[in-house]
Amino acid sequence: MELFIFSDIEKDATIKAILEKDSVPLLRGIVNFAETEGVTDSSIREYVVTLLANDENVVSGICRAQKTVGENLKNFAKLDTELIYKKLLSTAAVKYTPSGNDTGFYEGYVRSIREITAAKDADQLLDRLMHHYRTLGCGLLSKYIAYRYDGKELCGIPNFDKTVFDDMVGLERQKAVLRENTQAFLDGGFANNVMLFGDRGTGKSSSVKALLNEYAAQGLRVIEVPKSAITKIPDLTRILEQSPHKYILFLDDLTFERHDTEYRSLKIAMEGQLSAVAGNVLVYATSNRRHLIRETWADRDGGEVHANDNKQEMLSLAERFGINLYFPAPDAKEYLEIIRVLLERNGIEMNDEIKQEAMRKQMRIGGKSGRCARQFVAEYLQRN
Repeated sequence: MELFIFSDIEKDATIKAILEKDSVPLLRGIVNFAETEGVTDSSIREYVVTLLANDENVVSGICRAQKTVGENLKNFAKLDTELIYKKLLSTAAVKYTPSGNDTGFYEGYVRSIREITAAKDADQLLDRLMHHYRTLGCGLLSKYIAYRYDGKELCGIPNFDKTVFDDMVGLERQKAVLRENTQAFLDGGFANNVMLFGDRGTGKSSSVKALLNEYAAQGLRVIEVPKSAITKIPDLTRILEQSPHKYILFLDDLTFERHDTEYRSLKIAMEGQLSAVAGNVLVYATSNRRHLIRETWADRDGGEVHANDNKQEMLSLAERFGINLYFPAPDAKEYLEIIRVLLERNGIEMNDEIKQEAMRKQMRIGGKSGRCARQFVAEYLQRN
């Protein structure tokens, strides 16, 4: 076809089969695509559109960076979409309707692919592609709202946990601070890295999940990064800075031993590089401890010649977080109030029998927490 901008799609085996009307390799490609990624009944059109929507090219790069596509460049792109529309989208020699199973993709991505697939002409195809690039980017980072990064590979998390703040009774101050900071981040204002610390089961991780579900439509994304991949965060941020989204790097249940070296890499990644930290990346970490590096009495007693220098080194990581939010365990009254609200939402009124059962539950597991309260309510609802 001799395309100018979208030339990479010409290398695709299924595209070649469409052009050559070779039904066997065409069906192989379309069936596999439709059953794993398909979100419309127009599988061939959608296949072509999906290749275009996820194509790394000069136009998609400029749009992702929120820059202007010049008139000459847009004209070349129009020539491409006119040829693509004529050769690949106008006729469909093979009909195939997928089974319709959930792909796990972000609903915004699904909606955009459907809109592009439904384009009525080449001009509308290009306009919708450019809108897709500007709002969602392209490739893997356009398809999901949550990811895991192991230091080598970035993987999307389909059907992310649906936790919302309404599910979390109490913690009003913590929720307000997180919302304010995250909204400022999304608005392009000043925002801080956040440390969420406190007792286990008090809602630290759930708060980050709730933030994502509340702000995903505004472009928020969360990437879970294990401690073992911290040294690779600079590599990850170089990839993310090319995306139109805002990213929270989520370090869950984070603590370091004195012999660990990853905390130095985290300090450098958050603040301390010669190059500027990517403006679309923040770190939100959770921990059961305020100071992330384990300290012993021997450290304070001066086991090293420069004990104070060592102590400052240990404290300096925590100081990289501009916001430190404490999540305390609820007292008995607060614990029972969480249960009361959750039961009420399910049409059950709290009574003395339920209160006594709830208190026995927390005694069995050795502590009161929001997690314990939610577990109790789930067990109670299963039985009644």
